[in-house]
Amino acid sequence: MRIEIKIPYHLNNAHTIEGNLHTLKNLRQHHPTRKINSIYFDNLNNQIARDNISGISKRCKFRIRHYGDKPESNCYLEIKKKLNKFGFKKVIDMQCPISEVELNKVFSLDNEIYKEVIKDAYANEYILKDLMLPQVLVSYSRDYFIIDKIRITHDKAICFQPFGIDKLNTQKNINDYLNVLEIKFDYENLSDAQNVLQKIQQKPKRFSKYLRGLSFFNSAIYI
Repeated sequence: MRIEIKIPYHLNNAHTIEGNLHTLKNLRQHHPTRKINSIYFDNLNNQIARDNISGISKRCKFRIRHYGDKPESNCYLEIKKKLNKFGFKKVIDMQCPISEVELNKVFSLDNEIYKEVIKDAYANEYILKDLMLPQVLVSYSRDYFIIDKIRITHDKAICFQPFGIDKLNTQKNINDYLNVLEIKFDYENLSDAQNVLQKIQQKPKRFSKYLRGLSFFNSAIYI
């Protein structure tokens, strides 16, 4: 299991944050920058969102992720799990391009994905309660860094689009005014992670792109 510490910050502070990042010794790029697209799913009662807001210790969320702007890009179903402070995830290769996925049927009973997910103890309680449907698409540019055994991701140009949200929306696309740094590490490397946080000089906060997207479209209260 790993720990993930998130640091959301206002776009106006981007220059300072990036300057602090590059003062870290041995910091190097871990992967080329790429665009990430995540489609988040929830049931009619938004149980996943409500459990997150309530801070339920054992919970998960579902998303389909693909990279770049091409409709033929391959996609993956991710079950992102949380147990107290620790996070881990299961990734299922959907073995098809995102353009061929019927989003409203991903969790239908006759879908092979359903048969795979139902075996997961974290996930089955959600999909057994109600049909899971797409809610929000979140797209952003991600930079990848590593310093010793600490991984750092830097998400910028975050954009939200609604899917199954039935509220009256004045906008179909919303660009966020926040960027997000995320520090990811195993618990045994906690002291190294604390040194990194001291150099970045920004206060970590709870942050969920999914909940933030819902709040922009009037389907959750999230600050």
